[in-house]
Amino acid sequence: MRGVHARQGQPGSSTARPRPCCGFLSTNRTRSIWPLTESPSVNISASTRTSTIDVVVDYVLTVLLPQLLHGLVFGAALGLLALGLTVIFGLLGVMNFAHGELYMLGAYAGIAVIGVTHSFWVALLVAPLLVGVVGAVTEMTTLRLVYNREPLYGLILTFGLALVFREGARQIWGGDMRRILPPFTGSTPLLGMTYPDYRLFLLAASSLILLALWLFFTRTRAGIVVRAAVQDAEMLDGLGVDVRRVFTLTFAASGALAAVAGLLLAPIFTVYPQMGVEMILLAFIVVILGGMGSMGGSVAAAFVIGIAQSLFSLWMNPQRVAIAIFGIMIVVLIVRPRGFAGREGVLE
Repeated sequence: MRGVHARQGQPGSSTARPRPCCGFLSTNRTRSIWPLTESPSVNISASTRTSTIDVVVDYVLTVLLPQLLHGLVFGAALGLLALGLTVIFGLLGVMNFAHGELYMLGAYAGIAVIGVTHSFWVALLVAPLLVGVVGAVTEMTTLRLVYNREPLYGLILTFGLALVFREGARQIWGGDMRRILPPFTGSTPLLGMTYPDYRLFLLAASSLILLALWLFFTRTRAGIVVRAAVQDAEMLDGLGVDVRRVFTLTFAASGALAAVAGLLLAPIFTVYPQMGVEMILLAFIVVILGGMGSMGGSVAAAFVIGIAQSLFSLWMNPQRVAIAIFGIMIVVLIVRPRGFAGREGVLE
């Protein structure tokens, strides 16, 4: 299948992570042998200082800066995923545990479309539509049954849906890890280094989509209707607006948004049935940090988490990175219990 590769191994980035300079991260320290009663006089030559500065500059340009850009790229894509989750929670009051599986289905739907059309760009248009249809059918047949019940019912239902979607993908596409080749290759000189063109495209595309969504919710009549449904769905229904249709279309759009994120990240990460589990945990952290139901807060939190995870991965193993991310969430919630936005339940 052109453009799609299957491989065995562990999920990870498409590019090898730069290894930090050993001198900066060395844990071997020598104990001072100077007498306690004397202060040593150390003469540092100009050449030594220049060499140290060169090493620091080299470390920043070759290690820190690429990781910072990786974090921005990942944060932008994570923002797409978290934004859909935020809208669903703000509108329906449901924490959708199946949202990560819609992200996963977007990647697999892209693989299927690429296999037929041999075009990544066609897949980027068609795959979100397919996943959006899945989202609409899911909302109409299952989620409507729990809108007026305790939140626990919604959690249990969406958790079950996540299992169904995950195992369905495994039965259709198998459990092997797959990769989608980027639609173009090459690198661009940037700040003294070269950076992959596709990652720059991903950052630009995700940022433009986030901006378009903000304009939609704040400048269009349809967006204002959705925000009004969040505030008072019963009043909107009394004004003659088909609230059920608003709910269905919004859930479908959030699923399509998750699919876009899944397909855009597929050329960077591996595609496998459990890929949504890892992302949904980060998305939940982003939604909580941003303020439950706040779009602006979620986008800001997505970039914070993306950059933090990328930088922490330089010095920590994956388990410790996860602990550090949860630590950030705990500290922020202690200082601001309602997240960055300081409020919840509003789409702004």
